[in-house]
Formats: sequence, C-alpha cells, structure tokens
Amino acid sequence: MSEDHLDIFMHVPKTGGTTLSAIFRKQYQVHEIFDHDSYESQIKKVDQLGAEEKRKIKAVAGHYYYGIHQHFSKPSNYFTMLRDPVDRVISLYFFLQNQPGYERVRDMTLEEFVLKDPEAQNLQTRLVCGNAEEPDIEIAKENLKTFSVVGVTELFNETLFCLKKEYAWGDIHYTRKNITKNRLAKDEVPSELINLIKTYNAWDIELYDLAKQLLNDKLQSLTEDEQNQLKKFNLEQST
Repeated sequence: MSEDHLDIFMHVPKTGGTTLSAIFRKQYQVHEIFDHDSYESQIKKVDQLGAEEKRKIKAVAGHYYYGIHQHFSKPSNYFTMLRDPVDRVISLYFFLQNQPGYERVRDMTLEEFVLKDPEAQNLQTRLVCGNAEEPDIEIAKENLKTFSVVGVTELFNETLFCLKKEYAWGDIHYTRKNITKNRLAKDEVPSELINLIKTYNAWDIELYDLAKQLLNDKLQSLTEDEQNQLKKFNLEQST
C-alpha cells in the first residue's frame, strides 16, 4: 500500500472475489476504500464523489471494467483474480438462477445461457480490456501484464500470499464467502456442453493461461523463507 497510489481490485464475478474483497477491505479504513458492494446505496457513480472524498480514497474494489483509474488523479496499481473459464461460467449460471434481477437466467438451460447471455461469453476478457462491446484479447493481455498481481482462483492461497507481499497487507486469513451451492461439478456437465463453453470463451481461456503464467512467475521468485511462510499459511487455512 502506498499513500500516493490507488490500489484497484478488479472483481471478476465468480472468481472468489467476494472472499478476496472482504480481505481487501480489512486493510483500509472505511473512508479510504471505494467499494460498490458497500457504498452502492450512497454512491452511484465515481464521478459523484467530491474532491475531498476522492483525495482520501486509497483503494477501489468492484465489478469495474479496466479504466476506472482514469476517474482519479493518483497513479494506480491494479490486481485481479481470474478463473478457469469453464468452471466460472458453470458457477455463474447456477448462482444467477437465484439472484433478484436475473429472472431471465432462471428460465434458461445452461446451454441457452452460454449461447445468449454476454456474461457467459468472454466476460473476463471484456473486463480486463475495458470494452464490453468490442472485446480485444490483445489489449486485455497487454493490460493484464501491467497489473501488480494477477491471481487465479484455483491457487487462491498463493494469490493471497503474493498480494500480502506486494501490498504489505496485514491479516489475510479468511473463510470463503458467496459460494455457489447446488451446482453441477465440471465433470458432471456433458462434454458437448463443455466444448460449447470453451468455444464461447476462447479468449478467456487464452487470458486465463496468461494469468497462470504471471502468477507462476511471482511464485518462482519467492525466497526460501517466503516459500516456507506460504506453506505455513496453506496449512493454517486447511485446518
């Protein structure tokens, strides 16, 4: 964390971001973080913040597209968490079926969701490239390479450890939040449907592979002492 930088968590839906956001919020005072989850009732747009409010903000979290840093005058550091695209789409489908405002999904099969709903089609690429209407995988890749930390859901603890190191966070112990229950596991979904999800998320698969590479580079650079700390953290979280 730095007084003169803005730390931005780009929360991609169904990537473990609700759990990560709770950890992120613990690192700041309430007035220091602009989080759409907790400020939604008071603040509708970033631009509605007063100059003094903006000056006090040290962190931003939410389902924002890349580019929110342009609404602030401070230099920024982005981080995010990506997830295996097939798993993310399956989880999202079952999650949205019980969410107010998503009644359209309740009446869809998983196949229809993949074919018809933009949230099931390269959403990670759309968010990271900063363009919902004309997603560009190359722009998304270049943006991702500038992020301070890029994590993956499947290596949640490892991602957290890298974030703690990068931003000098305090306590990062957690309990999982917003878990999708009563969903099919990936191996319970027919292979034809898995292939359909892959087809409609080809860019997300490419971006996810880059995310794994970037995280692995971080992990490879850990010192022996840091590797031991990570092992200890993994053990603590498993008990």
